[in-house]
Amino acid sequence: MRYFLFSFIALCLMASTSKAQDQVSHTQYFLHPVLINPAATGIHNGQQFVLNYRNNWSSFSGSPRAYTFSYDGSFMEERVGLGAVISNRTFGVENRFRAGASYSYRFGGEDWKWSVGLSTEYERFSLSNEVFTSDLYDAGDPIVQAAADGIGYFDLTAGVYGTFQESFFFGLAAPQMVRARIDDVGFEDDSDVRLFQYFNLLLGYSFDVENYGMTVEPSVFIKRLRNIPFQVDFNLLTKFFDDQLMAGVSYSTGSGDRLGFLMGTRFNNVRLYYSYDMSFQPLQDYANGSHEFTMSILLKD
Repeated sequence: MRYFLFSFIALCLMASTSKAQDQVSHTQYFLHPVLINPAATGIHNGQQFVLNYRNNWSSFSGSPRAYTFSYDGSFMEERVGLGAVISNRTFGVENRFRAGASYSYRFGGEDWKWSVGLSTEYERFSLSNEVFTSDLYDAGDPIVQAAADGIGYFDLTAGVYGTFQESFFFGLAAPQMVRARIDDVGFEDDSDVRLFQYFNLLLGYSFDVENYGMTVEPSVFIKRLRNIPFQVDFNLLTKFFDDQLMAGVSYSTGSGDRLGFLMGTRFNNVRLYYSYDMSFQPLQDYANGSHEFTMSILLKD
């Protein structure tokens, strides 16, 4: 009975893992679009380093925690962008590791600037060693052993990103345009993906309010990912005193309603952001919301 129960739990976990969201669930993507679109690689015309931490459902033990480090920079007279990202997410006994590289090439003149980009990524889903210390574990369980060995994937994502007069901006990406298994684990899943089956679209506009010395940046983000049939985010970001202070609000509707608040500040080349999200789902009654912290360093040439 213990063998059957634990094997069933492990099998369900692997099935849900194979359908995990294509991208780590960042809510500060509109600050760092390179996290969702490879064509945004190098758009800051410098060398940018980003360190991000997110904790979902923070009051629960073993709640989802994600750590992400990314770099992107511009080269060859700001025509070429190169980037890399490493992230790790834990959720109970589940681990998800990602490592990828991105490339972009920019076109256009003074008014219109747009770029195309590609990124490749390696993903590995596995179970932590804590599984083997559980009272439910039976030594030699083949399903648990296969899950502990990990399931590997190769992804290819394409995108386009553009700006007009440094005010209007847009980005369209096709996550997991190509996805393939690259492991020897005998576990079937739905890793096959049709071209352009999933997408994300970011549209925004930035304008100055001179009488109040601030910049207002509304944006909308539409996405359809592997485990998100359809979702729309409405974001509003305000910047004060030459970006030294920032505040924002975000509302998501679709597969899961969410309301988030953001605060940020800038010290020379360093920017710090914190956001808090609360869900309108029944789980919010038992969880303490979600927290996200980001530190970015931008070095101009």
